[in-house]
Amino acid sequence: MTASARLAGVVVLAMAAGASGAEAQVARQGLLSLDDARLYYEVVGGGDPIIVVHGGPGLDHAYLQPGLNVLARGNTLVYYDQRGVGRSSAALEPAVINMGAFVEDIEALRQTLGYERVHVLGHSFGAIVALEYAAAHPESLRTLVLMNPAEPGSRFSTQLAERQLARRTAEDSTEFSTLTTGEGFAARDPATVSQVFRILFRQTLRDRERIDDLDLDLAESTAKNGSEVGRLLGLSMGPVDLWDRLGTIDTPTLVLHGRYDPTPLAMSQALANGLPLGRLIVLESGHFPYVEDPEGLFSAISAFFVDVSR
Repeated sequence: MTASARLAGVVVLAMAAGASGAEAQVARQGLLSLDDARLYYEVVGGGDPIIVVHGGPGLDHAYLQPGLNVLARGNTLVYYDQRGVGRSSAALEPAVINMGAFVEDIEALRQTLGYERVHVLGHSFGAIVALEYAAAHPESLRTLVLMNPAEPGSRFSTQLAERQLARRTAEDSTEFSTLTTGEGFAARDPATVSQVFRILFRQTLRDRERIDDLDLDLAESTAKNGSEVGRLLGLSMGPVDLWDRLGTIDTPTLVLHGRYDPTPLAMSQALANGLPLGRLIVLESGHFPYVEDPEGLFSAISAFFVDVSR
C-alpha cells in the first residue's frame, strides 16, 4: 500500500441479512482511497477476518450477498468491489487495471483495516486473484479458500466446454443470441447485461430455477465497465497457467467444489493436489454453494479453520 492510501470513512450505514435469516449483521461500509483507485468495501460479522474476492472479471461483490453472510456467524467478512466496477472506481487503462493492482488492492485493504493476517476466500475467477495474492504475500495469510474456482490454466478447458454445452438449453441459446446482438447490450444497458448473466449462471446451478436467489441486478458502472475491466485484466495476464507455480504456495488451502458445477471435479482435485497444503471438499451445489448448500459451506469452512488452528 502506498503512503497516500487512506481510509475515507467507516460508518454504520446498513443492516445486512444475517446467516440464519432471523439474526441481523451490521454492515460497516467504507471507501479506501489509493493513488489510482477508490475501493468500496463492507465489513460484516465478527471474528477472524476473511477477505472475499468476488468473481468475474467484471462483476462486483453484490451477487455474493446475502447468501455468503452465512460465514459471518463466526468470522468477519470483508467484501469489496474490484477497481472499476460497483462502487469502486478507477481509470480504465492498462496501467491501472491489471493483475498486479488487483493483488495489491487486497493487501491495501488488509493493512488499512488493521489485520495482521487474514483468510482470503476467492470465488470463481476470484480464486485466480487469491492464488496470485498468496504467491505475493504469504506472510499476510492464514488460509486460502478457493470456492468453486476457475481453472488456473487450460488443461481442463475441453471438458469444461463440453459440460457447459450439455447444460445449455435451446431457450438459453435463443435468448442469449437475441440479447447479445441487440442495441441494449451494445449500449451496456444494466437490465440487458444483467439478464445475460442470468442466462449464463442459471446453467451452472444444481436447480436452474433458483437463479433469482442470486442478486444479478448489476450496478450501472458494473454493466458499463465490466467487459473492459475483464479485457484489460486479461491483457495484463496473458494466457493463464498457474499449474506449475502451485507448488510454491504453501498456505493451507481449502478447495470447494460443487458436485453439480460444470467445472470438472477432476480440475478441482488436481488443484488441491497441486498445492502443498491443499485439500478438497465436494458440496451439494452448483457454482454458487452459498445459495444451494449454505450449511454444507459453513460446516466445511468452519471445520477447516478449526483444523488449521490446531
